[in-house]
Amino acid sequence: MTDHTPDSRDARDGTGDMVLTPSHRRFFDAAEPLFERFGYKKTTVEDVCRAAGMSKRTFYDLFKDKQDVLLQLTEFVINDATESWEASITADMDPLNRLNSLLDFYSRMVRDHPFMGVLVEDMDLMRLFGARTEEIRVSRIGGTLDNIIQEGVAAGQFKLLDSTAAIWLVFGLLDTVYLLMPRVMNAPGPLEDPVLAEETRRFIVRGLGAVES
Repeated sequence: MTDHTPDSRDARDGTGDMVLTPSHRRFFDAAEPLFERFGYKKTTVEDVCRAAGMSKRTFYDLFKDKQDVLLQLTEFVINDATESWEASITADMDPLNRLNSLLDFYSRMVRDHPFMGVLVEDMDLMRLFGARTEEIRVSRIGGTLDNIIQEGVAAGQFKLLDSTAAIWLVFGLLDTVYLLMPRVMNAPGPLEDPVLAEETRRFIVRGLGAVES
């Protein structure tokens, strides 16, 4: 594979956010349904280029490889969806209401973007995603939850706890229940089972020490 300069791929602004070009969006629009339909392993760079109507040269100007386009797509989806959700939050919402809103948001995001399930297709891909979590800044949504937890503790709605550990546990549980276990068990997950979805929400809320009226 031809080497490219680092500045030509994964370009970022002064805050570390992705700088997206129309070509990025064309590749993302092409890749998402392919990953959803065929999975990560069966989708090829050639498939993505063909669906996008773009050349492989342009692809490699923007992405290192197939893994990179998946990770950048995931970052874009999470950050874009998080921005939209944050804009819907009103000043009169207390931390508990914002937590419930965040859990609803996670469910909608996974439902609207089923391709995210490919991240749990194999252990190597999961390790790659984990190793690059900070680099691709998907920690943004974690920062949002951190703010909710700390404000909830200050307001007396949540028990005093280690917010870093709580974030790991909350998103670990959500990713496992929504993405991993339905594939492992070949059984309906929270998206198909509203009772499971509600029990997952209650488990998280109660785990943070909140008491719902």
